[in-house]
Parts: sequence; C-alpha cells; structure tokens
Amino acid sequence: MDGLVLTCDHDGRLRALHRVGAGLPGLTGKPGTPFPALFGPDAVAGALDLFSGLRKSGRALDHPVPSRLDPAGVLHVSGLSDAEGMVLAVTRAPGGFPALTEALDALNPRLARRLAPLGSAVATPELPGADALFDEMTLLNNELANVQRALAKANAELAASNEQKNRLMGMLAHDLRTPLQVVVGFAELLEQRLDGRLEATERACLERIRESSLSMRHMVEDALSLAALQAGRLRLARRPSDLAALVRRNVSMNRVLAEGKCITIELSVPERPLPMADVDPAKLDQLLNNLLSNAVKYSDRGGRVRVALSEAAGEVGGEGGGRARLRVSDDGRGIPPAELAQLFQPFARTGRLGTEGEGTVGLGLYICRSIVEGHGGRITADSAPGRGSTFTVDLPLVASSP
Repeated sequence: MDGLVLTCDHDGRLRALHRVGAGLPGLTGKPGTPFPALFGPDAVAGALDLFSGLRKSGRALDHPVPSRLDPAGVLHVSGLSDAEGMVLAVTRAPGGFPALTEALDALNPRLARRLAPLGSAVATPELPGADALFDEMTLLNNELANVQRALAKANAELAASNEQKNRLMGMLAHDLRTPLQVVVGFAELLEQRLDGRLEATERACLERIRESSLSMRHMVEDALSLAALQAGRLRLARRPSDLAALVRRNVSMNRVLAEGKCITIELSVPERPLPMADVDPAKLDQLLNNLLSNAVKYSDRGGRVRVALSEAAGEVGGEGGGRARLRVSDDGRGIPPAELAQLFQPFARTGRLGTEGEGTVGLGLYICRSIVEGHGGRITADSAPGRGSTFTVDLPLVASSP
C-alpha cells in the first residue's frame, strides 16, 4: 500500500512527512509549509476545504483533493485534529485508509494509534448539518458579543447615575443640617429665656420641637454618611479625644429624646481617667446618637437605657495597647435570632416597630458598623426577644503623652 501520512500543527503547517510503501513521489514539502500547498497550485481550494472541515468537525474521511502532482489526478485524504495537532493519511484510491493504517502500524505504531479513532468514523467528511450548526453558533457568538457590549455601556451609565445620586443626597443632607441645627438652637434659647414663665403645655411644645429636630438631624447625618460610604469617601478626622467627656456630652443631649418617652438614661464611666483615644469625635457622636436613639425607640415608656464606658486590655489597641469598651443596653423587646444576623447590613429593617410606632429606614446600625470598623474597632449585638438588647463597641486607645 503506497501513501503518505502528514503530521501538522493546529494551523495546518507541516511538521513531518511519513512515506508508506513507495509513498507519493509528486508530493513533498519542507517543515512549516501549509499542507494545502503540498497538493499543488490547482489543488489549494480543495485542500483548504479539507482544512476548514478539520477545524470545524475534527475529522475527515476520504476527502477528495484534485492534484496534478500525482498520476491518479485525485487524491483521497483522511485525517483528524487532536491535542497534538493534525494528522492526515493520503491515498490514491477511495477506501484505502484501512490498508494504509495497517501498513503504517508496522512502520510507526504511535502514528497508527493517533489515526485509530478514524477507523470507526462514518464515510462522510462531516456530520449532516454541521455547516448549518457552525453558522448558527457563529451567529449566536456575535449576538453574545453585542449583548456584552450593551451591558458594559449600561453598567457605565448606571455607575454615572449612581454617582450623581450620591452627590445629590450629600448636597440635600448638607443643606438640611444647618436649618435643623438652627431650630434646635432657638428652641433651647427660648426655653432658657422664658424659664419660669412657661406653662406646662408650652414647655412640652418646646421639648417636642427639640426632640423632633434632633431626631431629624440624626437622620440627615445618616444620609450624609450613606452617600459618603457609597462613594467610598467616608473620611475620619482623627484627633486625641477624651472619650468619657464625649460620652457624657452625648448622653446629656440624647436625654431630650428619652424624656419624650419618660425613659431614663443611666451613665457609668470609670473614675480613673481613660487614656486619650485617637478618634473622630463627630463620627463617635453619630455612633452614640444611633445606638441611643435605637435603644429609646425600642424601649417601653418609663424604661431604662444603660450606657457604660470602660477600659479593657486586649489584642486591639493603639500605642497604649488597650481598648475602650462602650456598651449601650436596653430592656426593650429584643431582636429575633433570624434578624440579628442581618442587623448591620444597609437597609436591614427588622419586623419590629418602635414601642410607640416609630419606624426606621435601616441605615443607623450599618453606619455604626462602618464608623467602628473605620476606627479599627468592632461592634457586636447581643439580644433575644423579651430580654432587651446590648450593643458593644470596642475601640483602640492611644496612651496619653507624659
């Protein structure tokens, strides 16, 4: 049996030419030559069809290639594409592939094993409909590329829209904060100037103005912080601060909100001064405002809220190697375990309303967590239905200078 076996790379470039029997004297070529060129100029079109079929279906059997380089005038090529590249068996007569591989087995068993999968192939170069399937896959691939481009454009537009929304939220919240502060200030001024001349109803009205204004200011601060967080711009203006003084001042201000529900806020701070803490006082005020307003919101009228500040040695710390621990506890309704796991997520709203119907947008505790983690600390919640809630904040301390 006379014939040739060509081994090529995946691009169809000749690696080696193996003669079986006398070979096919008219066909020869150097390594690196595209195999369609071996069949002569007039056979390139047919050989390229063969190459295309191998790329699509992975195999061909008795594919006719006209060639004037051989006396037969037409050569028959069987081949396949595998992990190593392409391997082609060339014979003069159709159906000569089995005899060629049998002869090849004695000369080059490894090459014969590469061609063995063709032994069970059907005598057609491709499965019926393969061209249509390939065209359909190409069309789908093009459509997928178009959808990906459209999606990338939509994502870019969405990111720009989100940035504009964040800027608008920040501007609105900033513009609302100043007039609210004015309302609180004038309510306090009136209460001081008219002390002793106000009836109980009038004093209650001033307290309600202060209480509502403070509550609104807390929400505005949360809106500002959310916009900054979403834009990745929550910055901390740290400076050495007296945590005990900061907590005392904040508790004094939040007692206005607590008095509206006849709730007592009890404060416990160490008698021995704590080391100075490297914190942002404004953000710590916001943290306390959120924790205390939540405690008041979910406590029954006439209840108690406890605030305790202490120092604890531990692995979290600044230069002083210690940490400050702040606890805010209430005797309210508590939080179910299923809701506790999502408590510090943005817009995580529990199924509970405040004890007097107060609602929430679900931002306060998310912002608390962001502030605490921004300071290198941690915040945890311990709660269960019917036994109230305790929020614990650990913050690094910085030792006071001598």
